[in-house]
Amino acid sequence: MAISSRAAACTALSIPSTAAAASLSSVSVHRRARPRKAFAAVARATSAGGAVLDPPAFDQSQLDTLPPAQEGGDTGRLKDRKGTGSGDSYKVLLLDDPRHTEKHVETALPQVVPSVTAEAARQLFHESRQKGAALVIVAVKEHAEFYAQMMVRHGLRSAIEPESDMAA
Repeated sequence: MAISSRAAACTALSIPSTAAAASLSSVSVHRRARPRKAFAAVARATSAGGAVLDPPAFDQSQLDTLPPAQEGGDTGRLKDRKGTGSGDSYKVLLLDDPRHTEKHVETALPQVVPSVTAEAARQLFHESRQKGAALVIVAVKEHAEFYAQMMVRHGLRSAIEPESDMAA
């Protein structure tokens, strides 16, 4: 019974001898196998008895290098930049609802918007009662939608609207 060259190569890798490592260089691949890129593999014997293949050498000289970092720049113009995502800033509004209680808004709103304190939540509750709506936070559209959805899940009525730049 003849052993194929692939089976011989697998057997050679599992035999704990230096003769197996020497015979690795003489193993040929079956002719009907798909063509692959040739990599130079080096086998070395381990104390556990099997041979280990070292990874192929990688030529890094062909990779593009990163451009050098430039210093300076104007950090004071962040307000003029558009937010990342699909648009400008959006207002998240707390809408007045007779079901809202001061205690409920005081506990739920800081859980939804981490930058809002319990005292600020109480003030937003009273403002929403007086004016019909209170501005909770201004954020990019994705964040505003998230905050409004989380407010609804916590039992608060909310809405988002684009922040107009007409007053600026």
